Amino acid sequence: MMDVWVDDFWKDQMIDGQPQRVHSFFVQSTAPTNIEDSERKPDRILPTISDVVESLYHNSQTNESYTGLVIQIHGYNTGVKKVGNEEKDYTREGWAEICRYINNINAKDKGDLAISEKQNSFVFLGFRWPSERVPSDLYTSATSLPIILKILFRSGLVFTAIGLVLLLVLSSTSAHILSILLVITGVALSTLVASLFILRSIVYFRDAYRATNFGVTDLVEFIRQLDLGLVKRRINEPFFQAVIQDISQSVEIDPDLLAKAVRKTWESIENERDLLDDRNDEKFCLLLPRLKQGDLVKLEDTLFLQIYTSLLQAKKPTYSAEEFQAAANYWNKDKPRIRLSFIAHSMGAFVTSQVIRILSDVFDPRAIGDRESLEKLPPSNVGRVFRLGRLILVSPDIPLITITSGRTNFLRSALRRFEEAYLFSNEGDLALRLASTAANYFSFPAKTRTQGYRLGNLSVSPKNSTTLKSKELASSSTYGILNLQELPDPDSHLLPYLEVNVLSKDRNQRLDPDSQWEEIQDSAEAVATVQKDKEAIADLFTFFDCTEYKDWMNFDGKRKESYVLILDNQKSPLKLRGYIRLFIAYVCGKRDVHGGYFKGPFTKLLIYRLAFLGFSGLLDSLILTPPEDFGIKEPLPDDLSDEINRLREMAQTNSTSFETPSIPPYLLPSEQLDRLQEKRRIALSYLSWLCVQRQIQVAVSPERYQVDIKGLNRGEIRKVMLVEKVRSEG
Repeated sequence: MMDVWVDDFWKDQMIDGQPQRVHSFFVQSTAPTNIEDSERKPDRILPTISDVVESLYHNSQTNESYTGLVIQIHGYNTGVKKVGNEEKDYTREGWAEICRYINNINAKDKGDLAISEKQNSFVFLGFRWPSERVPSDLYTSATSLPIILKILFRSGLVFTAIGLVLLLVLSSTSAHILSILLVITGVALSTLVASLFILRSIVYFRDAYRATNFGVTDLVEFIRQLDLGLVKRRINEPFFQAVIQDISQSVEIDPDLLAKAVRKTWESIENERDLLDDRNDEKFCLLLPRLKQGDLVKLEDTLFLQIYTSLLQAKKPTYSAEEFQAAANYWNKDKPRIRLSFIAHSMGAFVTSQVIRILSDVFDPRAIGDRESLEKLPPSNVGRVFRLGRLILVSPDIPLITITSGRTNFLRSALRRFEEAYLFSNEGDLALRLASTAANYFSFPAKTRTQGYRLGNLSVSPKNSTTLKSKELASSSTYGILNLQELPDPDSHLLPYLEVNVLSKDRNQRLDPDSQWEEIQDSAEAVATVQKDKEAIADLFTFFDCTEYKDWMNFDGKRKESYVLILDNQKSPLKLRGYIRLFIAYVCGKRDVHGGYFKGPFTKLLIYRLAFLGFSGLLDSLILTPPEDFGIKEPLPDDLSDEINRLREMAQTNSTSFETPSIPPYLLPSEQLDRLQEKRRIALSYLSWLCVQRQIQVAVSPERYQVDIKGLNRGEIRKVMLVEKVRSEG
């Protein structure tokens, strides 16, 4: 039995009269907010997991190059909100807008044609785990207090009251001392319990428990069922085709509609032995209300009875080991595996990393490696059908140490398995800087406060900016791809570009141990660790620092170009006064410092194109898009403009040569590979210029340059990054 229920964002294949090109589903865990509550159940008959399976199977049948499933996972404090007598699920509503966006059918923002034109390539899925909205139910929080805490709280109030009375009534010095001690003891006891009450009310730890024990396990099981469903769907193909052919000889009906009716009917009777062993039309008719949903509602009952009869007469699959092996081989030999990609926001990043750990084969020799050198190259394959594709972390609620420590950790083990990885962060993310760091103060095993900082607060700055003078720093480029000139060097690293804001310091602190050696030895506030990361796991990420990101936004009822994540008159690095002002703006709803990435047009485009198209697809889609489409009025530099115009002229005469190739670039003929390298090199410079205009600081993974610009084999490049460098530096 599944612990999730599935819904379609649109109940038929149309959105506002236009066909869905990227089928989109909403999947929700049935786990309740409190374990005493009943499980969440849908209030109507909904699509099932077989609808997701069918969409993926159909895509794999019609697409020869790339089929993907993109799963988006929300973060902490995203529970259903009660508005009047209704419950509003803003997370689902936001994902419904994303469905319109990726299908290029959007009422609020311009859709993304680059994604929607990839018909039969992707399925989008929004996964909801049982989060709770702040504050928690105060009445329940009070009544569920353990007896010992109630005794402590009431004792504290009594001690405080007695102390105050004695302080007013008695006049001796010894009595005053006793009174003060009673007041201090009482206040301490009451405050202790009140602090625990507040921690429960902010629901952070409750959400963390639900994410770990409900969200992770339910998503793992859902993916496992998808894997099983796709294999069984392949086994059932000859069986379904025989039934469809039998029915179509006597009935004129749309082939796709008939195929769906056959599949749904078999799904309903597959596990009903009394319907399969002997024909039972009376009992089968009881299933018709469940079958006749969506576009099947217009079909006659007699057609379903005819399908039922044909299913009983046809030769049924036995689901033998040989059949399962042959079906699994279909996605390893005949068709490419389905790419499994994740867009994880906040605590959803933790859910994703745990899901990948569970789904991965830890006994695969490539995942074990050598204990001394940590030479691990785990495969991207998951199960019999899937392969891990892209990982996009947006304001991840994950400790900073996960990309700086030489010790293995939950993100490291997951990151090695993805083909591409991206991280969006901003220095002013107060939800992480305040709530997460404070909540993790007594649970995260660190002895300094800086090690409690989260990846979502990471900053990107020019290399060695801490040693540059202010004039030199002002003259250097502080936006765009900061390591653009260094990228062609396969031995380049990203840690020297990464830093985090520490309020007690005059400047941001670097994550690279070489730049902080003295501070590591002498200061308890150093961010970098003494142990150097042998594998340079940070080099697998491409980092987008959106602290000073500017775009056209609606603020105070006016559309204007302004900062999206910080206030208009603020600059990085932020100081205490700046954080206070930003916190007020965040509370008042004037800035969304934690989720504004999904509201800014340019960052929204980056997130979803990277998830659906990858870095190479992003570059290929940008090169034919003029700056005006991004709301940028600044003219292109002459040299970059000339190169782009030349490419666009060539694209008009030979458009196929500038499309994303359906085979790996390293398999292309040398002449075609040269053209592809030139196009993407120019596109990379164009992306950097666009990020300069939008004031985004980027550090691109060296792997992305070697694989997506130069077109080299990713497996070989990853081997050099994670194994060969370890050997040479060991």
